[in-house]
Amino acid sequence: MTKPELRKAVRVRIAALSPEAKAEKSAAICRAVAHTPEWSAARTVGFFSPLGSEPNIDLLWAVLGDRAVCYPRIQEDDLVFIRVPSREALLESTRWNLLEPPHRDEHVVGFGEIDLLLVPGMAFTPDGHRMGRGKGYYDRLLAHAAFGSPTFGICFAEQLVPHLPMEDHDRPVDRVFTA
Repeated sequence: MTKPELRKAVRVRIAALSPEAKAEKSAAICRAVAHTPEWSAARTVGFFSPLGSEPNIDLLWAVLGDRAVCYPRIQEDDLVFIRVPSREALLESTRWNLLEPPHRDEHVVGFGEIDLLLVPGMAFTPDGHRMGRGKGYYDRLLAHAAFGSPTFGICFAEQLVPHLPMEDHDRPVDRVFTA
């Protein structure tokens, strides 16, 4: 199956989930993430703003403690992470209906400052191979020399596949969290 065909098939599976099922699965994923040593050790966590087809990781704000949170903002062909004090206070709707923080130089977080990165994807294999939406933003980030922190792929069980067509630029995540 090609990547476009696989993306289409996964979209169909996610669309079949009820809002209640998505909420239950999102809560289970967040509980699992919050009980990891990586979460406990992290001082700065890279979140993503979930689309309606992705698990709601915003539930992790309730167990954030004294951790700092940063969200990605697309700048040209790359992601830049911006520290935000709260999701509601600073995120704005941008292209592709993404919620992103406005770019402020004083809030930019260097890749080396992120202790744990939560990574979205269209599909994952259980061992961490990932297929995104096709623009390569996270693949470029994961391949960046300054980035070396733990990475957690976040997805619904309907997004797990046994095998993905991989290309040289594709980068896996360390662990996959699903429900």
